[in-house]
Amino acid sequence: MMRDAMRRAGLAVLLGSALLAAGCAGPSRGLLVPLSDAAGIGQTRTILAVTTRSRAAELPPGHLFSGERGEGARFASLTLSLPPGREPGAAPADADNPDPARHIALVSSRELSQAEFSSLAGARRAAAPGARRALVFTHGYNTSFDAAVVRFAQIVDDTRFEGLPVLFSWPSRGGITDYGYDKDSANFSRDALEKLLATLAREPGISGIDIFAHSMGNWLTMETLRQLAIAKDRKTLSRLGTIVRAAPDIDMDVFRTQIARLGPLAAHMVVYASKDDYALRLSRRLFGGMIRAGENTDLAQFRALGLAAHDLSDVAGGVGRNHNKAFGDGATIGQIGEAIGGRGPLRQSGEGIAGSLQTLGQSVSAIGEALLPVPAGGGIR
Repeated sequence: MMRDAMRRAGLAVLLGSALLAAGCAGPSRGLLVPLSDAAGIGQTRTILAVTTRSRAAELPPGHLFSGERGEGARFASLTLSLPPGREPGAAPADADNPDPARHIALVSSRELSQAEFSSLAGARRAAAPGARRALVFTHGYNTSFDAAVVRFAQIVDDTRFEGLPVLFSWPSRGGITDYGYDKDSANFSRDALEKLLATLAREPGISGIDIFAHSMGNWLTMETLRQLAIAKDRKTLSRLGTIVRAAPDIDMDVFRTQIARLGPLAAHMVVYASKDDYALRLSRRLFGGMIRAGENTDLAQFRALGLAAHDLSDVAGGVGRNHNKAFGDGATIGQIGEAIGGRGPLRQSGEGIAGSLQTLGQSVSAIGEALLPVPAGGGIR
């Protein structure tokens, strides 16, 4: 028994090491220190954030929220500057010397009340149809709040999403040995994510909701959708559009049972898997050798469940031990952009898609206008 416990502890450390780059644990100083000089600030993107984290009062500047669990949900608006000429898939950031010419950097931030959050969502009522959709992003294990914000800004920009971007950030500690804590924190956050989706679904200014889930964020998302199905919340379920499942860290057997509960909603889902995702390979070792959905490239299994699926094994892995391919590869994130925001259908492929994506994602241009006006005044204190 002691030997098994030591083995599990060792695997947890290995897993954390493999996902370090994927989760961007980051330096002690966070990435969300506002730029001190407005000179050089070019294209901006504003995202809203809903988080079940506690405030980051004890952390160095730039974190805003910690990895500990808070009491209830908090809301924020964050405007970020994106550097000109940034390659699609890249999320350059610097905690110590952010330069808007080279880095994704914070321009301003402010905490919101729930009423203010709803007001911003409702303000899109008169917008064009594509701009009235919401995109909800749930990040993975070992991800600090500041890293999640920077990554989501990159995703919103690379997909050319025109609607309301909403980050749902659950309390990941951003530490390589906190896999178990993070998994429990994802479960802790299910009700809050359910409430967010239900709120957006009932907001007249929002015409539909797309979801982008990565790694352990897929567990949180799947469990939340399962709760909605069990509760027979047809209003919320009927407003869901494309649900992107990037590198889902879920036991494939468990994944099947979750999908069975969701029924027709499976047709809205697209899975991105890769057989060389070393982070998920180590997760499999940690959980009894059971294959994770995100490393399962037998796409016929997903089709049998009613899902679209893509094999990214032939796509260059980049950072994150091949765990970030869905948003770290410019061509792939360009393809995902075609599937969200109501702009195109889910794409189904039985083969590696590296070749067909070369022309699809490389033409993603840098950037339209900010999705919301830059908030006036100071940042979150």
